[in-house]
Amino acid sequence: MFKAFNMGVKPFITIILLGFVFLNANAQSDIAFVDLDKENDAIAGPNIPIKSQFVSNPVVEPSISAHPSDNNILLASAMIVTDEERPYQSCRLSSFHSKDGGRTWIETTHNHWGYDPWTAILPDGKAAMSWLGTSGSFRHEFPLNVFTSNNSGKNWDSKVQVFNGLGHGHDGTKLVGFEDSFYLTTVRFNANMGADVVLYESINGGSFKEVAKVDSKGRRLNFCEPAILTDGSVVVPTMYGGGKIWANLYDPKRKQLSETYIISDNPKLGRGYSRMAADTNANSKFTDRIYFVRAVADGTSSKGVWLNYSSDLGKTWSKECRVDLFDNGKLSKANVASVAVNSNGVVGISWVDGQHSADQRSYDVYFTISKDGGKSFQRPIRVTDVSSNPRTEKNADVANKFQPGGHYLGITTRVDGSFQLIWSDSRTGIFKLQTSRIEIE
Repeated sequence: MFKAFNMGVKPFITIILLGFVFLNANAQSDIAFVDLDKENDAIAGPNIPIKSQFVSNPVVEPSISAHPSDNNILLASAMIVTDEERPYQSCRLSSFHSKDGGRTWIETTHNHWGYDPWTAILPDGKAAMSWLGTSGSFRHEFPLNVFTSNNSGKNWDSKVQVFNGLGHGHDGTKLVGFEDSFYLTTVRFNANMGADVVLYESINGGSFKEVAKVDSKGRRLNFCEPAILTDGSVVVPTMYGGGKIWANLYDPKRKQLSETYIISDNPKLGRGYSRMAADTNANSKFTDRIYFVRAVADGTSSKGVWLNYSSDLGKTWSKECRVDLFDNGKLSKANVASVAVNSNGVVGISWVDGQHSADQRSYDVYFTISKDGGKSFQRPIRVTDVSSNPRTEKNADVANKFQPGGHYLGITTRVDGSFQLIWSDSRTGIFKLQTSRIEIE
């Protein structure tokens, strides 16, 4: 999680933690749009609230994962803000399990305090959840914690694996699973306050182990979730705001990283985490195509949702194009973009935008798909049935720290090819979780 506004921590640290400041003034600003697919194949289901026992507290920054072989099982995680005036110092962890495809959920509270929950499930039902922080209370310390479960997150093992770091510790977690393996990326601060991108691996239910590191060489690097390809290799993305966005491929057999492959020399970020996903469907026309997505801003001006993709295992990448193909003439307010690929090779991208609001101060969740490997996208559909303005009394300072409901929102795909979205909005006057299933005709 970007902790840029937490001025109780060393100011210069909080400034560099913000990916938003890494904007290259000389980078290209006029980005072309993708082609328009005039079909309308995505259908949003009803918005379903995910209830928490913390009725009076904002719930923000959710992630979601789906069981790869059981269409009914979903796992989510989120942060409970216990003090609306001190959001960055008061977040505790909850996870949510559904066995009926997202219609009802059971919450598990975890007495862990910090930031950035993320989940993943393997085909055998093993689940993992990553988290930064400490147990029992918030202590301005950010070790990496990994929780594990043998029943898709319905129950969690009592033992939590903890990785300590230097000084500040870590920032951000991203966790993915494929076949029998989990891979997790984070940034870990080193002694000179550079930040390395670190890759952890768990195979066949074993403990997580550090297997690779992208050396910062004194820089503050950034990252997003890795992507696992069908041969087991892992795409490890890295961003540096003063330079480029690149990827290294980790070979689990040889236990080493490849040379660096440039994704983009336009390192703009600005509106939440960037995201990555790979097409691992053997029957797809685009097997092993990798998609990299980000919502971009230049100062206070939104620049839309940008996509790069690779069709040669991450070695070369397309030039970035915008996918937010609105036709109403309103300015972009794109924020917190997410991407996933379903079992048919359809690419789904979601984000938050102000297109339905007359003054664009309220936001909605939007979703679009590509059926041709990212070359063209359909018009975005509105997923939320109620627009949301975060500036409420009950949200207090949470509206400043988590204006779109988090620094990331969740997306996953289910066995039947549908997409499942999760987000936090303020339609009730306080941030609460909502989910929706998107069917593809």
